[in-house]
Amino acid sequence: MNAKKTYFLLLGLLLASIVGAIAAIFIGNMIMQKSSDNLVKAKLDSIGADTEEQTYLQARKNLERYSTLNETISQVLPKSKDQAQAVKALYQIGDETGIIVSNIQFPTSTLGQKSTAVGSVTQAKAVTGMPGVQGIDISIELLPASGKSISYANMIKFLQDVELNRRNMQIKQISVNADVINSGVTFKLTLTIFVKP
Repeated sequence: MNAKKTYFLLLGLLLASIVGAIAAIFIGNMIMQKSSDNLVKAKLDSIGADTEEQTYLQARKNLERYSTLNETISQVLPKSKDQAQAVKALYQIGDETGIIVSNIQFPTSTLGQKSTAVGSVTQAKAVTGMPGVQGIDISIELLPASGKSISYANMIKFLQDVELNRRNMQIKQISVNADVINSGVTFKLTLTIFVKP
């Protein structure tokens, strides 16, 4: 074999080695990228499983913690709207705080009309976040018992007594105005009474 053939043979082997090295690097890079993607996917799956497990454990704790909530709501909330009882409670709170309840207005009744909801109470609307609980909004106008003005302290006492009432009323809206002439306040309320039929 002469030098020229040896030169071309070695040159061919060198080129084949270079092409082989480039192909090996390219294939190795593809394999490493695939392994990296699989590792990232496995880590994400693991994090997702851990998050799902934590959510499950928290839901389980909440279920145990609030398992008696529905039972408590059923015991605490009245089964019928009993408007007379609600009116009586409001007048009693007014008497105790020196405020006259001058007007109580319930929403228009749907009595006699077909109801689409099972266990629906006329005038009531479903309460969001509390399945089976319904609320009835009541508008109230108030006057001072003395004929003068309602003091701020009497207004606060009235509001506190409404909130703490066994009838389970919640103040939804309040409109307060200053009574400059008599140095006090005047106010109107919208409150909600709750029922669980």
